[in-house]
Amino acid sequence: MKPIAITTLLLLGLVAMAAAQTVTTLNPPPTSNRKPPPAAKTAEEHAAYQAIAGNPDPTAAEAAAKDFAAKYPQSELRSLVYFNLMTRYQRTNNDDKAIEMGRKVLQFDPDHTIALVMTATVLAERTRDTDLDHDARFTEAMQDAQHALDSIDTGLVVRADVTDEQLKAAKTILISMAHAAMGMVEMKKKDPAAAEKHFRTAVELNTAQPDAVVWLRLALALDQQKKYAEALPAANRAVELTAATGGAIANSAKQEQSRLYTLTGQKPPAPAPAPATPPKS
Repeated sequence: MKPIAITTLLLLGLVAMAAAQTVTTLNPPPTSNRKPPPAAKTAEEHAAYQAIAGNPDPTAAEAAAKDFAAKYPQSELRSLVYFNLMTRYQRTNNDDKAIEMGRKVLQFDPDHTIALVMTATVLAERTRDTDLDHDARFTEAMQDAQHALDSIDTGLVVRADVTDEQLKAAKTILISMAHAAMGMVEMKKKDPAAAEKHFRTAVELNTAQPDAVVWLRLALALDQQKKYAEALPAANRAVELTAATGGAIANSAKQEQSRLYTLTGQKPPAPAPAPATPPKS
């Protein structure tokens, strides 16, 4: 399986990283009751942050981030420096580094909503039964996801120009993703009933950007409980969402759909007839 909702993760990462664009003045104006974006205390600190953010070499940028955190131990930008690195590593599928940088973000900002959700998601996706520390990683993923849910009203930082409707939409997607990560942990812990609850919540919330992977996993969780009739609509939805893209997820969804049609004794709908070819004149 590919990592869950990667496109959405990156989109939300850009929402958070856009907060860096507000770090252009030393005294940004307060914004209602929202958590204010991080700001530099001096021009030197701001320039150092910009240099790290603009460094194309993630290894060099990581070393510079370590120096930055040591030089500016009270800086509000420490979490943002590491969050930028986290999203870089996540985009290149360097999961170990993404988790490491996520933990760094949370060291400096324990309520950073997107870092909590991203770390939980990568841990849930990439932890295997053969990992010696798999129990600890599953526990960490569940704790991160739950803390994101508990603190989202105060932990999510957005630009001052983000509307209340946009903020609500971002929160909804993040809550959905937190539940999807928790569902994946429960699936790997062989508890499909608990996984079903989280996956149901995830798909019910995320109607704006429905994720075929979550729908497929909901179908699998129901299938494992022998709830075949309930699983079939979820598999159908996964097939529908992947019809235009194809790929491994689409193939898995079709296989699960076919299995559920057999188990339920139902017949798949007949394919739509091809459009008639107009007669040649």
